[in-house]
Amino acid sequence: MVARGATGIACLMIVGAVLGRTLLADASEHTLAGLLSCGSAALLFLVTEELLIEAHDSADTAVTTTMFFVGFLIFELLGMMV
Repeated sequence: MVARGATGIACLMIVGAVLGRTLLADASEHTLAGLLSCGSAALLFLVTEELLIEAHDSADTAVTTTMFFVGFLIFELLGMMV
């Protein structure tokens, strides 16, 4: 059962990579940056809202999530300046 699920995920990753390469072959630098930033934001949301929920003793608020994203954005911007 586990091997079948892992094989399915591997096949989906390969199909996604081929589709991404095909559809974005002629994409501009700005388009690629926009798509990567949306993917990063989705992963950050997943980590802060789903995976780390057990680490929080208090309830999550919009302020804490917003501050996490603002801090990450500042970190990324500082990294781009160097």
